[in-house]
Amino acid sequence: MKDAKLILKILTGVMAAALLGGILFIASSFMGNPITAMLANKAVKHYVEQNYSYLDLEIEKARYNFKSGSYVTMAKSKTSMDTRFAIYYRDGKITGDTYESNVLGMFNTLQRLANEYSVIAQTIIAEELGYKNNSTMVMYDKSVYENAHDSLELDMKFDKSLPIDAEVTIRLDLQDNSLEGIAKVLTDAHRAFADNGCNFTKYALNAENDGMLVMVHEVTPADIESGELVRLLKESKDNGSSGRIRVFIKGENK
Repeated sequence: MKDAKLILKILTGVMAAALLGGILFIASSFMGNPITAMLANKAVKHYVEQNYSYLDLEIEKARYNFKSGSYVTMAKSKTSMDTRFAIYYRDGKITGDTYESNVLGMFNTLQRLANEYSVIAQTIIAEELGYKNNSTMVMYDKSVYENAHDSLELDMKFDKSLPIDAEVTIRLDLQDNSLEGIAKVLTDAHRAFADNGCNFTKYALNAENDGMLVMVHEVTPADIESGELVRLLKESKDNGSSGRIRVFIKGENK
């Protein structure tokens, strides 16, 4: 009887240890290993001292990325808002960083400027069109990345008159998703933006409300100013968006 109890205790202990080991293994797979994270922090510090000591960086603690199996550390300048980049550690060594693309390639600068422009666009849509909860977004044309240094400087102030193409996607809860209703929003937005010195080369409209979905893309200022926007939208919708303008409407108002 005593032997049976002893065997049961041993089996229970083995099962508990196996369960704990499994939990730790799963946790490590998603959250990383504290010891490895400590080694990553040490390696990143040494890497920054060797390569970026002149930037006066603040280094965050390493975070585990379970998708890539690597540890990621963000390095940020104390004086430059656009100087921030990721450093990657895996298998006991630094595997690379994003300084060249994010900082020198002006990705951070463009992203910040686009975010500042988006806030302005959101305010205009809210105050002049009445869509208070809109999440309108401005993006700069991808081609600007090829010659970013021609028109951008690190930490430069935002200016709506930058000589680079900007596109706007108006995102709001649209009550009238008929072609006439869509055209009115685009026309009113274009007029409001122009009155406030905002110039966009392309317009898009994304709206979702009570099961209705509207997606309109590749509309130009010339399309809006032509006075034929409803017709252009209808042609695109009837042709399955095979033309330049793309229109998709689900749950259209009757």
